[in-house]
Amino acid sequence: MHKCVLLAAASVGAIISANPVHAQASNDSPRIENGDIIVTARKRQESVLKVPVVETVITPEILENRQVTSIDNITQQVTGLQIGNNVLTVGAQISLRGVGTSSLDAGVDQSVSLNIDGLQLTQGASYSVGFFDMAQVEVLKGPQALFYGKNSPGGVIAVHTADPGDEVELIARASYGFEARQKRGELIMSAPLGDTLGIRVASMYQKEDGYFINKATALPGTGAVTPSSTRYNGGEEYIVRGTVVWKPIYNFSARLKMNTTQKDITGGSAPIGSCPDGNGAPAGIPFINPADDCKVDRTLYVVNLDPAAFPGVRNNGVPFMKYKTNFGTLELQYNFDSGISIDSTTGYYHTVVDGLLNGVNSGYAGPSLIADNHFKRRDFTQEIRIQSDFNTPLNFLLGGFYQDANVSNRVYVGGNLAYFINPAYTTLAAGINDVSIKAKSVFGQLRYKPVETLEIAAGVRYTDEKRHDDASSLSGLYATPTPISLANPTLRSKNWSPELTITYTPTDDLTIFGALKQGYKSGSFIMTAPPYPGQDNSFGDERVRGGEVGVKARLADRSLLVNTAFYYYKYSDLQVGANEVAAGGIPQIHTINAGKSKVYGVDFDLTYRPPSLDGLTATLSVNWNHARFTDFPNAPCWGGQRIQDGCDQLPYVVTDPGEIAAGNYVVDQSTGDFIRYSSQNLAGLPLPKAPNWSINAGLDYSTDVGRDFRLGIGGNVQYSSKFLTDLGKNRPDFYQEGFAKFNAHLNFGAQNEAWSIALIGNNIFNKYTAGNCTNFSGATGQIFLSPLTGLDKRNAAGVDELACIPDRGREVFLRLTLKPTAW
Repeated sequence: MHKCVLLAAASVGAIISANPVHAQASNDSPRIENGDIIVTARKRQESVLKVPVVETVITPEILENRQVTSIDNITQQVTGLQIGNNVLTVGAQISLRGVGTSSLDAGVDQSVSLNIDGLQLTQGASYSVGFFDMAQVEVLKGPQALFYGKNSPGGVIAVHTADPGDEVELIARASYGFEARQKRGELIMSAPLGDTLGIRVASMYQKEDGYFINKATALPGTGAVTPSSTRYNGGEEYIVRGTVVWKPIYNFSARLKMNTTQKDITGGSAPIGSCPDGNGAPAGIPFINPADDCKVDRTLYVVNLDPAAFPGVRNNGVPFMKYKTNFGTLELQYNFDSGISIDSTTGYYHTVVDGLLNGVNSGYAGPSLIADNHFKRRDFTQEIRIQSDFNTPLNFLLGGFYQDANVSNRVYVGGNLAYFINPAYTTLAAGINDVSIKAKSVFGQLRYKPVETLEIAAGVRYTDEKRHDDASSLSGLYATPTPISLANPTLRSKNWSPELTITYTPTDDLTIFGALKQGYKSGSFIMTAPPYPGQDNSFGDERVRGGEVGVKARLADRSLLVNTAFYYYKYSDLQVGANEVAAGGIPQIHTINAGKSKVYGVDFDLTYRPPSLDGLTATLSVNWNHARFTDFPNAPCWGGQRIQDGCDQLPYVVTDPGEIAAGNYVVDQSTGDFIRYSSQNLAGLPLPKAPNWSINAGLDYSTDVGRDFRLGIGGNVQYSSKFLTDLGKNRPDFYQEGFAKFNAHLNFGAQNEAWSIALIGNNIFNKYTAGNCTNFSGATGQIFLSPLTGLDKRNAAGVDELACIPDRGREVFLRLTLKPTAW
């Protein structure tokens, strides 16, 4: 039913509303007031100039002009922000100032959380909900434990969707993306229903053939099928959002937002991005296509699966991803005449994510294994805040938060009967991790202003969280689960996260601030690997402490806005991901706690609107960041890493007669034992997705043309120095080299905004990059011949290949916008 409605909507097109949200129609919605951008970084409305937080605000005009329709597009607007996509239920992995998640694990909460209209989301798969009809996006840098909960030690991306206004709106937009053959339609209807009630309904439907080109061909008799289309990662998506705002009396308001979305993708694997040993077949089976150049670009090679070789495989053997999500918030606010307000935010979230992939990303022979995931998450959250706005030096905030959640992931690893022959190998491993989460916290803050220009604010959040994993094993894809016992099935975290800020505002145009912060992210359980009896698949909490000082100023008769800040933070037990070579036939996926890390740097940005040239805006943002592991012993080695490459930690005695006969050992000079090493020390290594330099610069100009028309033109550039995409040292291909991406837009339309047409080009010089890569032995099918580690030589398997999910290259969009109510 939804699709039929949206298809009809797409025929007339749609638009993202650029109107600011009306203050009287919402609780925490941002707005423009006396030229100031109003934000909610501290869960109350304040000028961005006066909050003691480093924050990037992306306005509706930027979102519209630069075709920001997903969280991936945000990176080109915010310095220090990197997003790398990943496979199956892992989802997007976000890093801000070098702090983020880099694990192939659906059980890991992101260090940079996503907050949509008051609903806090932390699991990567939830970040694909789509961006449209937004009022404003705020990116808060650094730990935000006091106001945004327990799981935001790296920062918060806060999305505010548009609310009903005080006038009737009917807005439509249709756009076409030439490179991916993308057809997108949006339809938004908003109206006041009397003086106290407003309603807004927004819908979006998108369908594309796929941006990437799949040139894979199948080798007969190996369980491979040549894909029916050369387009890869195509699919369709829809979103429907309803908003109701009710204000029956002057001091009470209620806002209800409900969203439903579905996204279907054909594909989803990570193509091979680096083959240090070439594209040969050391195990005798050509898993890598002979034509594959193993580069991160638009071309890839991934075959489909033959159901005869993989009995019971879903979707007839065609790799896929499917997301279906329902979520929403109910926000209530009551303001007492005494100056005290009570805010309640109730959140609900439910998602189901299904995925199947070619387990070794093979592009010629069929894969040795497949991976199939069925992921579910359900969250109920409740937050209540009581705060004062007295006309006195002292004010307060007091609140409580409760979370009841359940996360489940069924993992199935199936074998290829074209190789194994024995039907017993249809299932190589399978199991379910079913994690329950119960969390409660209380938080408070005192704000003291001894004089009007100085504010001292001190607060703390206490959190008590319990997680329990009810693990089960499976004998097959559709088998009945059998409960198993884990070594550590229950985790309990109790944490205090204090914060102190000092804000000095001698004038309305100058703010000097300092902040001391502490935060944490709870530990959890590895959920992308099948559980085994007696296994400890848990990892511990991630913690941070440090601070920053900054200056925000308006200069040159308020035509120049300048912000700068220096930050310094120490992280302990940072949650990171690492992969090891196959053990017992199944690759090992780990989420581990790195010892210690240090992150410090400088943020600087300016916005200039010259008074002599109305309509011109120039922006520049620079982030210099130094993010390094300071203590990280015993990290797993990459396949083929020798002693001289740094694999020289945690020796173990070699006892296998075959290994000894092959000379796969070194002699421990102190004991005479035959040993190999398994781990490396990564102290001094940069954190993943942590470039030293990140720069954004842009120019936008709009002007009237005659009496009836308006012309807009602009562009921006994003620069990043090189950064690490995979955890490990002494591998140059583990780094994404420095790059610059250029975007431009041109729009022309009526002055009253009744219609407009736009041409938008993103990454117009076609630079291909990858935010995430994963090392694996793709040339050997992972399980037929494992690369050696911890020796002074390598075997025939050589070194691990890299699987990388590339970001899109050049994209060109043509967009038509109609606003009938503006005529």
